[in-house]
Amino acid sequence: MRAAVLLCASGAAVCQAAPDQRPVVASVVAGLWLWSAVYVRWGGRLLLVDTAVVLALCLSQRWLVPPESLGDSTNWVFAVVSCTVVAQQWLTSAGTGALLTAIVVAAHLTGNFLAAPDGWFDAVPIGLWSLGEAGLSRLLFLLVLQGSRRADRAIAESASARRDAAVAAARRDDEREHLALLHDTAAATLLAVGSRMVGPGEPWLADQAVRDLEVLASQPGFPEGEVDLALLLDEVARHAPVAVRTRSPGPVPVAAVPAAAVGAAVREALTNVGRHAGVDLAEVVLSRADGVVVVEVVDHGRGFAPDAVPAHRRGLARSIGQRMDRVGGRAVVTSAPGAGTLVRLEWPDG
Repeated sequence: MRAAVLLCASGAAVCQAAPDQRPVVASVVAGLWLWSAVYVRWGGRLLLVDTAVVLALCLSQRWLVPPESLGDSTNWVFAVVSCTVVAQQWLTSAGTGALLTAIVVAAHLTGNFLAAPDGWFDAVPIGLWSLGEAGLSRLLFLLVLQGSRRADRAIAESASARRDAAVAAARRDDEREHLALLHDTAAATLLAVGSRMVGPGEPWLADQAVRDLEVLASQPGFPEGEVDLALLLDEVARHAPVAVRTRSPGPVPVAAVPAAAVGAAVREALTNVGRHAGVDLAEVVLSRADGVVVVEVVDHGRGFAPDAVPAHRRGLARSIGQRMDRVGGRAVVTSAPGAGTLVRLEWPDG
């Protein structure tokens, strides 16, 4: 800031100077420019040295300022002094800033006295105005500092609120995933036995119970990399409660997280076929087109009215719909009484 003021004042300094003073004034201005470059580079660490430079400038006014400009605002040295006392308030404590201001103003008045002992008193009002400028600068600095602290607190509180909301959302997602796993595994197996959909002598029942326990006992993790969705769906089909005919175009590599979600949704859809459709065969069709991975689970059973499903039933809404939502996909269920059911799962691959 002071360098900008010096840019304006230096031209006035050279123009105001008498012909015999101009070489000296030009040299001093050039020296001030050189010092400004050093001070801008090293900053507040040279504050005391900078103050000494300004003091020397003030005490040299008899050689640098025309007599008619000493006691008014056309004094280019006063412009440098005024800018200095304003800026010092931003770099120092209140006590240090007041002390440096008093020293600089006293040096300015002393330089006026040395240059014009008979008229130096004319410079007192404008010199004292520098004290007012410094006080206003300090007040502005404190107001800005207070406002910035309020802004910092508001930003910190907002960040804390966002962090708490993110943690709460992560906990809810974890709880939903746990409930979905529970519904898809042990709850589904126990319901099948309890409702006598399968008998205790079914050969696959014990293996299914073991798999349910392994899933529930495993630690949650975040799978990485890619998996072949076709192989994953084949594995799901092998353990389904109904016979499943699968169709795919070959290997379909998909990121592990959405692949796991699709596999779990297909498992739930096949469980619903065995539980409600009244048929013993379903079809799983995998395809990829236009950057979208599509999996369709089709049965030709008794069907149902999707709008009539009670809100407390978790299978469609949570184990299928919400699970796909969480990975950025979607699930569409199309069915009607007597017309079978189509569960279409879509995930935008990339």
